[in-house]
Order: sequence, then structure tokens, then C-alpha cells
Amino acid sequence: MHSNTPNFIIVGVMKGGTTAAAFNLNKHPLIFCLTQYWKDRVLSNEEYNYAVQTGSWGGCMKNKGNKEMDFFNRDENYALGLDVYKTFFPQNKVAIGESSPNYFGLNEISNGGASSRIASDLPEAKVIILLRDPISRSYSHFNHIQEKNPTWGSYAYGKSFDTVVNNYSASNIFQRSLYNENLTTWLTDIGSDKIYVALQESIAADSIGEYNKICTFLGVEHFKMDQRFDKVFTGTYDGEIEQSTINTLKPRFAADVTAIKDLYPHLDYSLWHDYS
Repeated sequence: MHSNTPNFIIVGVMKGGTTAAAFNLNKHPLIFCLTQYWKDRVLSNEEYNYAVQTGSWGGCMKNKGNKEMDFFNRDENYALGLDVYKTFFPQNKVAIGESSPNYFGLNEISNGGASSRIASDLPEAKVIILLRDPISRSYSHFNHIQEKNPTWGSYAYGKSFDTVVNNYSASNIFQRSLYNENLTTWLTDIGSDKIYVALQESIAADSIGEYNKICTFLGVEHFKMDQRFDKVFTGTYDGEIEQSTINTLKPRFAADVTAIKDLYPHLDYSLWHDYS
């Protein structure tokens, strides 16, 4: 296999449509975005012999079951060096990239400074950030825990969403829905001209229009208007969020949403809750 240098990265947010974006952008003939399929192929390639090395790797990088690399945010992975990282990009296209939502949370203790590392090591790379209504994102995060029962989410597993809202307000379920602090740092480290922000709801409502805006940002021709896109990991939840719970959460996110709207007033927030 060949190795190539990525020139774009989707850095978040978790439950913001990053997997769908990676999968659907990969349909473009001039775009290679690392998917689970290609990651599995690299990890299994005998030329690299990664199977006997991954014991020291952290986060998602060693896992065949997902697309994420967790290279720039995890110290143990970053220590492997860029040459190892580049082997996960075997196709030489105009736009070459990956999608790792754990990069976005720069204020998390496990994040070793993804934005500054990307700025240093991939100075020409463009960054895509997909945001989602904070309450909807939190609820999707909560339901991911109920479905998968990951060790990192054991505090919330088997509980009601209302219970988690009232007893675990400092957890990542809610902290990862506060975007402004992290987004501001990304803008500072990468530069606003190399960052593209879109809303998950807008992509779901007008996939061809929104993906073509990303194509423009990446410097490739648009998808043909008859291109079909797939819904990936679209969750079906038992029940809906209680209105009382929504009312509890709105004030927690209101100031952050206002700050995001001030940064990106042109985005269509009509499918978000009203935080005013």
C-alpha cells in the first residue's frame, strides 16, 4: 500500500454526522475519506504488521470496528509519528482526509492538543466541523450509551435521560454539546479561512446542497445532482425527551448557542431548539 498526506480532517462533533459525512464524501471520485473499510484493510495489512503493535495504541486508532483515528488527540498514538499515520491513507486523491470526532474536545483531559498538532504537522490541511442542536446531540450521546454500554459511559447506562440530566450535568453527554470554547481555539490555531462549519440538520435536510458546499471548500467539483447519499447510524430511540427536561437544558446551552450564532450567523438554526 501507498501512504499519502491528508489535506482535510473532520474533527467533530460526536453524534454530529461525522460518520455519514466520511461515508458520503467517499462517494466522490476525487475524495478519499478514511472509512471503517479502509482502516480495517490497513490494520490487517501484513506489510505493516500492525496487528502485533496495537496493544500500546490508545482510543479508537487500534479498533477495526470504526473509522476514527484518535491520532492527534491521544499522546500514545501521536508518539507513533506521522509516517505511521499516513499509511492509513492509501489512495492518492485531490482531497484526502479522515473523520475523528474526539479531536474537537480540546478542553478534555485526554486531548493532547489536536488543533495545535494538526496546525504544526499538516499546515495546509483544512478542517471541517459539523455541529448539531445541543439538546439533540446530548440525547443521541445518551442513547449511544444505552445501545453500546461502553465502559466510559457506565455512569449513565440503564438510567433515564431525566436522571442523567439532573445528576450528571458535568458529564461529556452535556459538555460535548458546549461548542464555543473549543471552536474558538480551533479558529485561532487553524485559521478561520481553513475551517468550514456546517450543521448536521442542514446536511440531513439538503444533502446534495450541503455536501457540494463542502466540495467547494475542499477544491473539488460538485457531486452530480442525481447523487444518492446514505443515512448512516440513524438512531431510533424509545420515547422522546420530556418537555420539562428540555426546559431544564435550554438555559445550560443558551449562552453557548448565542456565541455560535454570533460566529456563524449565516447558518440555518431553524431546526434547533429555541434557546433565546
